[in-house]
Amino acid sequence: MIVVVVPTLDTPGPLARVLAELPPTLHVVVVDDGSRPALGETARARTTWVRHPVNRGYGAAQKSGFAAALAAGATRVVLLHGDGQYQTDSTLALAAALDDADVALGSRFLHDAGAIPAWRRWGNRLLTGAANLRLGTRFSELHTGARAYRAEWLRELPLRDYSDDFVFDQQILVDSIRRKGRIVERPAPTRYDATTRSISPGRSVAYGLACLRLLVG
Repeated sequence: MIVVVVPTLDTPGPLARVLAELPPTLHVVVVDDGSRPALGETARARTTWVRHPVNRGYGAAQKSGFAAALAAGATRVVLLHGDGQYQTDSTLALAAALDDADVALGSRFLHDAGAIPAWRRWGNRLLTGAANLRLGTRFSELHTGARAYRAEWLRELPLRDYSDDFVFDQQILVDSIRRKGRIVERPAPTRYDATTRSISPGRSVAYGLACLRLLVG
């Protein structure tokens, strides 16, 4: 059973488009992480809505979404951003890659890295390179938001101990690598426009420093 977790914040228009692109047979968990005003629930069937009264952070939204997905009986969990940055069908395809893996990553660098704003692109490359050097891996991107996980693997990870902030993404991957999890990459088409959300340069620097501290810890 595939469950799609969609964390979102203040993206009512893009979210409606993303939900419309999902097959009606899929169970979806939408996590509204403190939108103001709260996002209105759509009439889409097989959709669970989780609301945080206040913004708790991207990591906290994933924790709530993964908990709801596992409670619903998921065997595979796909993470899909509610702002539509990652192409829906390509992200859903990551679930099939779990036939031979515990974690599947959608890499922008295996598709069209030029679509990423330049300063984000090079920061991503530097952080991924540092992680590869430290962990003895050769991934093209370790900072993607397009991901899929086997439910059994998520249950093995101490998700509650991870950060509620953006570094949650890196914690789950570093821990998976150190626990010898099987991780694969697939191309991930993306788009960047006025409707997609990205963290500010200042938050990006803080995220990068937190990732480096995690690697040396």
